[in-house]
Amino acid sequence: MKIAVVRNRNMGGVVSRFGQPCPETYGRRSVQMVIDAVRASGHTVAFFEGDKRLIANLEKFMPPDPHTRQPGGMVLNLSYGIQGDCRYAHVPGMLEMAGIPYTGSSPLGHALALDKVVTKVLMEDVGVPTPNYRVVSSPNRKVEGLRFPLIVKPRHESTSYGLHFVRDADELEKAVLEVLTQYQQDALVEEYIEGREVCVGLLGNDPVEFLPLVELDFHGRDLHALTWADKYHKSPDEPERICPAPLCKDLAGRLCQMSLATFRACRCKDYARVDIRIDQSGNPFVLEINSMGSLGPGGAFVLAAEKAGYSFQALICRILDVAYQRYFGSSKAADAPAVLAEPGSPSHPGLIAVQPEPIERQLLHPDLVTKSAQGAAGSTESRCVSSRQQLIDNHIHPHKVTEFYEQQILCRSGCYEQLKRIVEPSEAELESSGALDTSGEHDNTKMKGLQHKYPQTALLLVTDQCFSHCRFCFRKRLVGGPSREVAQDYGNISAYIKRHPEITDVLLSGGDPFVLDTEQLQTVIDHVLPIPHLVSIRFGTRSLVYYPPRFRDKALTDLFKRIRMAKKTPVIVTHIDHIGEVSEESELAVKRLRRFGVQFFNQTVLLKNVNDDSSVLAATFRRLHTLGIRPYYLFQARPVKGTLHFQVPLHRGVEIVHDVNRRLSGIEKTYRYIMAHYTGKIEVLDIGEDNRLYMRYHQSTDRRKIGMIFSRPHREGACWLDDLPCLSEVSETV
Repeated sequence: MKIAVVRNRNMGGVVSRFGQPCPETYGRRSVQMVIDAVRASGHTVAFFEGDKRLIANLEKFMPPDPHTRQPGGMVLNLSYGIQGDCRYAHVPGMLEMAGIPYTGSSPLGHALALDKVVTKVLMEDVGVPTPNYRVVSSPNRKVEGLRFPLIVKPRHESTSYGLHFVRDADELEKAVLEVLTQYQQDALVEEYIEGREVCVGLLGNDPVEFLPLVELDFHGRDLHALTWADKYHKSPDEPERICPAPLCKDLAGRLCQMSLATFRACRCKDYARVDIRIDQSGNPFVLEINSMGSLGPGGAFVLAAEKAGYSFQALICRILDVAYQRYFGSSKAADAPAVLAEPGSPSHPGLIAVQPEPIERQLLHPDLVTKSAQGAAGSTESRCVSSRQQLIDNHIHPHKVTEFYEQQILCRSGCYEQLKRIVEPSEAELESSGALDTSGEHDNTKMKGLQHKYPQTALLLVTDQCFSHCRFCFRKRLVGGPSREVAQDYGNISAYIKRHPEITDVLLSGGDPFVLDTEQLQTVIDHVLPIPHLVSIRFGTRSLVYYPPRFRDKALTDLFKRIRMAKKTPVIVTHIDHIGEVSEESELAVKRLRRFGVQFFNQTVLLKNVNDDSSVLAATFRRLHTLGIRPYYLFQARPVKGTLHFQVPLHRGVEIVHDVNRRLSGIEKTYRYIMAHYTGKIEVLDIGEDNRLYMRYHQSTDRRKIGMIFSRPHREGACWLDDLPCLSEVSETV
């Protein structure tokens, strides 16, 4: 394969010198090591400057295939750029325009990471702690609200250029003035975190590999911060790099989770390094992310890779591998993610060795429900708390979760403590009462697999299987089957819908309809698509959370196209409960399917100790809106048997919703806080000064009630309409 190594050394290859010049460059030795590593792996290598002549040079070196116009090679990008605020993004931007694949982050990722202020905003948006800061754009502006000592640095520089440590207002004024005049950009002023400094190397995309953590030992010197002289190995007391860092498992895991959240928030790709300070109380703060972690032989990233078992050659090949996989994927659209070469293995011509990942994995024996127990030294153990018969008697699902969710969401989202409750069993399930059908589904079943509760919508139960088992599932009577409720005779179902012209919408549910293979889904669509009065076909799913690779299937895309060709709207109703459940692969799937006319809506369940936090919900809804997924229901958790420990009291739910709305813009407030009661969907509005809970029927089996506002006296701790005083006890006002 042809590999072009691109870097900036000669700064003359521009039309004119205009803009802040880039002070960074890769040393000749480092670049030569990269070239030697690529050549030793059997590839054809060339070296080019990242300047105005780059595209013409690349076109000569690796012209596209004359028949397919597919790329003729790949760029290994080491270019920091020549000039300007967003210089890291210049070469990637040129390559994207020319259609040439390359390693490392996109122009967007580099631009976000190089702007330290935007990086902090993005980190704060996903809940990653970062030191308190201010942005100073003029020498006369006062900096208030920060505690000395402070760090002052340019907004758009890297490798500690322009970094100042200041102890008082006079030093601060001088440092800010120097940044503004010398670097011609805003000064970032942030609180100095006294404590330890750790570097986290990330390698890959989906999944991301965490390299062994590196701690900087400052040998007791006065300034415990990495300077430009340290990074370029020109300091007489350069800190020692200790790898692996001597950290406890829990803290190391937290640093990795914070790093991944930052990596995702800044849209970085392939590899990066995150720098973190740990204060004297053990609290970590992310300083910044380096979207092009240095591949120099003395740097933390290369040291960490070496400790992970990578030779330098193997590290370079791995970076090429993950970039190749990101662009070209596996050979079949429906295949699961490719597994790349192991550390230290030789490169191979195709770069990728594909192994299918099973769609789902049974993590625990179905006879067991496990709970976490603290063992010696804080270790987590599992112990049996119930037998198989107890599971059956209590309608408790075995523990089932996809490997994707376990690795990409639980382990790498930074939200393990919240999200583990969604899929990991607990003893509370055995201690929780409740019913199995809280929404009156049995009463509204017209034939096996068909429910018709509201006039416009027919609900089809097309499967009793899911990718994973949600511990708060409201169809525990059905999911995990075999079940007697799943549709079998689609001819009769189709005939029923044809006899009811008021039905304009069909919802495929279950279970998760995308557990079925696409051919089975096509069979279902065969029966409903010809019905003239249907306007839309909905799919209710958590596959975008549990297994987004399902949407790589081209045949599935063709199914959505078929629905559009029939003048009907394909709608995917996602179920995303937490911002941590949004993965890069799910984002890509949504963007791809929206291009084919698929509309996306989301429903979220309010869950105790998972998302009962207004900042989490607001961030989740805002993220969904940016992806083109419209939040439309925030469900009150239903009082289903074995799930009552997930319920949030109604008064707390009202408080959360009010605070969420204060955090969202007008166009982001598209959801309703809903109880899916057996009498209908009831929107929870507010608790009045008269201590009554005010509600409105959003949908109802009795059409006369739709839109009706009513209230009941609030009872402390009530989590459901039936927990409030009933009509026989008090009057109900309308």
